[in-house]
Amino acid sequence: MDKTIAIMATLDTKGNEIRYIKDLIEERGKDVLVIDMGLRGVPLSVGADITRQQLAEASGSTVEKLAAMGRGDAIEIMIPGITKFVRGLYAEDRFHGIMAVGGLDGALLAAGAMRSLPLGVPKLLLTPVAQGKQAFGAFVGTSDMIVMHSVIDILGINEVSRKIFRTAVGAMIGMLDMEVSTKLEGRNVVAMTMYGNTTPAAMRAKKLFEAKGYEVVVFHPNGTGGMAMEELIEQGLFTGVFDLTTHEITDWLYNGVHSCGPERLDSACKMGIPQVVVPGCVDFILKGPIGDLSPEFKKRKIYNFNPAVSLVGTTPEEMGCIAGVMAEKLNRAKGNLIVMIPLQGLSMYCHPGEALYDPERDAAFFNTFKKALLPHIHVIEVNAHINDPEFADRAVEELIAMMENQINRD
Repeated sequence: MDKTIAIMATLDTKGNEIRYIKDLIEERGKDVLVIDMGLRGVPLSVGADITRQQLAEASGSTVEKLAAMGRGDAIEIMIPGITKFVRGLYAEDRFHGIMAVGGLDGALLAAGAMRSLPLGVPKLLLTPVAQGKQAFGAFVGTSDMIVMHSVIDILGINEVSRKIFRTAVGAMIGMLDMEVSTKLEGRNVVAMTMYGNTTPAAMRAKKLFEAKGYEVVVFHPNGTGGMAMEELIEQGLFTGVFDLTTHEITDWLYNGVHSCGPERLDSACKMGIPQVVVPGCVDFILKGPIGDLSPEFKKRKIYNFNPAVSLVGTTPEEMGCIAGVMAEKLNRAKGNLIVMIPLQGLSMYCHPGEALYDPERDAAFFNTFKKALLPHIHVIEVNAHINDPEFADRAVEELIAMMENQINRD
């Protein structure tokens, strides 16, 4: 079957470049679907298969009305309409991979639509914005999009841009030819969260799950990772969840680097799938370099994790708040939940003599957490550190038992 690559761009400013990219793709045996996201000026060099008028109508407006608005207002209106339209094109099998070419405005217009497509659909965003200093969250979100730096601004076919465009086309052709299935099977798959701080426990748990025939998908709880897990839980991929490292709740509440947003911990509770939840690494806030910390934070227990980030110990009061928020979320679970508490420490650097050791802080969390959880929530306290083998062994044992009971009931 012929494969089609959709290309999104503002043709009034990027038409010549899209013509060049289109020719490269067609020379390699693929079809092209050109989507014009422009609002101002006249399209250049190449005709649009999907016009700006169609996208404006999908956004509930017209090109004329949008062009008369400020750029920010027009972009906000256009993004949902473009996303809906592109999703419809994909559902109709009009394209099989998608790339976008543009500066900041073009990248923002295209990224929402690209993010909304299933995992495994080839997605490539070519933009000068991808220069390493711009936060990528607004573009990539939790998707598997590739963001490629254009090195130079996108204007003209020249000695540098030819190399960049050819590389981008090669990447798209290669992804398309891999023929990755977008279907999620969701059989005997366990989701697990892991930091470097909980790696020993996670590695042991992974081996134990695999020995019982389960596949383990590990998420790095860096804000994006946890939310990606939440989304895939709702899509039905997982048989169970081992949420070993729930640190993102702390950073969300106290403005840490790995803030996740308010939906963390919600999906498995809503879906009712078996889960073991551990307050792993909730005992510190992830901040920037130690030299950049505020005076208030410099007074606390600190672990200098690396030159980019430092781990700032939470206070007993903060731990009480974190416990209350976690309990409120977990109390909404539709069953199949076990909370496991490692009494000898919640992260790697909280052993006696380590930088983050603070039994008073941990006791504040444990006491508040247990009181705030509803009586029907099963709590298991293990007199071990989170990375001790006996803790991972018990957690895996409990989750496997819940998953097997669920399978037998179904």
